[in-house]
Amino acid sequence: MPEPRGSFGRCVSNPKFIDRFYEIFLVSHPAIAPMFKNTDFVQQKDLLRTGLSMMLMYEEGKDIAKMSLNRLGKSHGKAGMNIDRNLYPYWIDSLVDAVKECDRQFTPEIEQRWRVAMRRGIDYMISKGS
Repeated sequence: MPEPRGSFGRCVSNPKFIDRFYEIFLVSHPAIAPMFKNTDFVQQKDLLRTGLSMMLMYEEGKDIAKMSLNRLGKSHGKAGMNIDRNLYPYWIDSLVDAVKECDRQFTPEIEQRWRVAMRRGIDYMISKGS
């Protein structure tokens, strides 16, 4: 089964990928756009790129990714931004839609690998932010 790492490389080489993700994500649920009201999107785009890389590294079993996801779990969890865990599926769906548009080699198998990797990373984050 294809790994999402190659797909990630193809996506980030497309200058529209991160912008397209946020265009899709911000309208995916009424609660999401207000959370980004005061966001510096130049910095946010870099954070997303790094976060996606860490999620993929976590899926690959790399220990360094756990440290990063621990921090993300705390910042997004109850003591931080207190992100409603019911919103994470919108994040995954928006990401997959952006990948579908930006990865010219996209297949259903790649979609499944992205979904599995992101769900595992998010589940780990949630466990550290509770």
